[in-house]
Amino acid sequence: MGIPVQSRWWVLTLAVLAVLVLISMLALDRPNVIWAGETPECPHCRHDVELYSHRCADCGGEFDWFAPSEDEAPISSASLSAQEAEWVRERVKVLGPEIAAQRIAADTGLSAEAAAAYVATVGRGDCGWCGGTRRDLAAEAGVEEECPACFGSAHCVACGGDRRVLLGDERAARALLTYRRELADLLQSRVPDDVKRKEAQRMAREFLASHEGTREAQSIAFWPALLPRREGAKVYPGGDPIIVHSRRRLDVVLNALRAEDG
Repeated sequence: MGIPVQSRWWVLTLAVLAVLVLISMLALDRPNVIWAGETPECPHCRHDVELYSHRCADCGGEFDWFAPSEDEAPISSASLSAQEAEWVRERVKVLGPEIAAQRIAADTGLSAEAAAAYVATVGRGDCGWCGGTRRDLAAEAGVEEECPACFGSAHCVACGGDRRVLLGDERAARALLTYRRELADLLQSRVPDDVKRKEAQRMAREFLASHEGTREAQSIAFWPALLPRREGAKVYPGGDPIIVHSRRRLDVVLNALRAEDG
């Protein structure tokens, strides 16, 4: 049975609309940005592109912004790997827990009890400053204070505990810009240094509560060591990031355990 003449125009119209919808869908289905390590590249010409962009400045090709998966994310070197953590446990067995703690205490300035707690806990992806204990090991005896580096999470702030650094997080990038502006303003203020440190502590804690493990988290300053650095009439943010202080302590611990017996 044929299609009535009066209905043919409706069929043709629907067919044209279907083709237009299909073309629109294909146009919207743009390729994702390609990651080469920690660098985003254009999927059309493979030139580097700006973070969080959708058009290549070189070829003009459009693409969708896409954060790499966890498997594609770079591995952080700011904390122990599984193999390093196993080596630490084996080394403590060889030296004996007491000797190991004494060595670490001598080189880090921690108490023997704090050093023993550190080496007994520290493992893969743990905070290098507290060793995963979640507490400030330099606090006075009998005083429980949270770790000033990880704020009690026990994780290395660079990876969030899984040793993977999250890339392409636009929210974290915007938050870091805000953090840097507010930190610079804080350090230029004429309040005492202890007030500045306390406010810097709050700012760092709030950032890491939402963005731990992102690449941006690697830039957060270690607030206990934060002091203004003056150059002429200007004041600049001073102090190394949290991950630098944490890795330094971790390296001191590893070197203390690595030293020859005797």
